[in-house]
Amino acid sequence: MQLLTLADSMWQAMCNMFHLPDLLVLCCLWGSGLSLGYYLKSAFVYDNLWPHWYALAAGIIALTLALGWTLRKHGKQRYSYDHYYIIFYGLLCSLLGSCFMLSNQLAISYYFSFIGLSVVYVASFSYVSLRSDASGLRPARIALANASHACGLASGFVIFNEFEPHRCGLIELGINLLLLLFVCINELVQHLGVHNYKQSRDLVFNLLNEERLVFLPRQAILAQFVGRTDYSLQHSRQWLVLVLGGLLLVLQRCCLLHSPVHLQLMWSATSGFVQRSQLFTPFALYAGGCALSALLLLRYTPKLVYLLFGVIQLTLVAALLCIYDDDQSEHSFLFLCLIYASVGVLSSQALHWLLECSPFLYAELSLALGFVLQLAIMEASKYELGVDDVWTTLLASSLAYLLLTLLAIMLVVWLQPRSASLVDVRNRLLGIRRLNLPAAQTQFWHTNHFLAHDKQPNELQSVELDKSRVFQQYPISSSTGNDKANKF
Repeated sequence: MQLLTLADSMWQAMCNMFHLPDLLVLCCLWGSGLSLGYYLKSAFVYDNLWPHWYALAAGIIALTLALGWTLRKHGKQRYSYDHYYIIFYGLLCSLLGSCFMLSNQLAISYYFSFIGLSVVYVASFSYVSLRSDASGLRPARIALANASHACGLASGFVIFNEFEPHRCGLIELGINLLLLLFVCINELVQHLGVHNYKQSRDLVFNLLNEERLVFLPRQAILAQFVGRTDYSLQHSRQWLVLVLGGLLLVLQRCCLLHSPVHLQLMWSATSGFVQRSQLFTPFALYAGGCALSALLLLRYTPKLVYLLFGVIQLTLVAALLCIYDDDQSEHSFLFLCLIYASVGVLSSQALHWLLECSPFLYAELSLALGFVLQLAIMEASKYELGVDDVWTTLLASSLAYLLLTLLAIMLVVWLQPRSASLVDVRNRLLGIRRLNLPAAQTQFWHTNHFLAHDKQPNELQSVELDKSRVFQQYPISSSTGNDKANKF
């Protein structure tokens, strides 16, 4: 019976956390990852896209979208929650990309697919962050969105086959049409008043947004706390945390995932260990690690999860260098599996950092810059295999990753703010700190309770509790006690 009650309470919590708009945005992120998986399969396996820079279109569109969004927010001085209109445009571009794939024009298809996936990526993660409440579950929600995107990436890697573009185009066309249909249904339900997706679940953020106070400059925010004894004003560290942490965490997130030498080693180790060529294995393990991160963040803080799995990651990469053998790559298989899974666990921290530590006005712009940096690392890593000595390349790549991970762990432990309301996180980063004042003393021996009742000294009886505390109580005479006993 208790198990049924617990299951029912968990189900109710999940229902309260995720409504149709929240589930739909996860599906859109899955579709965005699917398009990226198509490209990665063609680039890494068929090796015919190295001279091309299709991702350049995605970077330009992401930055243009974020810049226009920032200017719009600055003009209106509030969030208008236009995310689903932007997602609708991104899905239309992805739909056009699938149509070009049906006609076997992969070059044009990749341009439209990259435009679509970049638009959906920026709008979806921005929406996930804003819809979170102040209960501290924002890291878990961002990690779940990241897991959905990673699952789509792994699915695209499994489905895509360069020699069957017609079949792949049909699959992507059907998925994009279905997502467009649900986006239209979501807008219809919003128009009918069944739900309201154009608001956050953070009450304080909603109030500030409605009053057009959410984008106030720092001096105007500090003026609200001048003269208050329960707060102290310190130096702002928001830009330090955002730039330093965001840059390092994005680099650490992408360097090993898109490293061709690690992918080649994983594929050869998989073929030797299971006697089958399963090219999707590293991305499936990465997606599994992202899902594990979402589960862990429901219970533990991001700082603890990153510290624990960061140390595990350092140990695994060092162990891989010790066991590596050119002639027996299958010995590295289990280590590589754990490495890719731990990369997935750590990957959501960069997104959480960019979304929670950014000023409200520039949140989408910082997210777009992180996405562009990810695309740049993905495209630049294709020149890594130009080195003939695989061991030298593996050693250099692993040492760089070890250094980045070590620096990222120290940075997270030092600068990671405790996840709470977006407004609370902003205030902490701006230097507005609540003081831990001692609680008011309410014990009888610290008050004048009996003096307030104007009792005479002979009406009180002193009881010495210890050497420094004396408790005054009413004397209970024996006759009073007997009278009370006779009544019962």
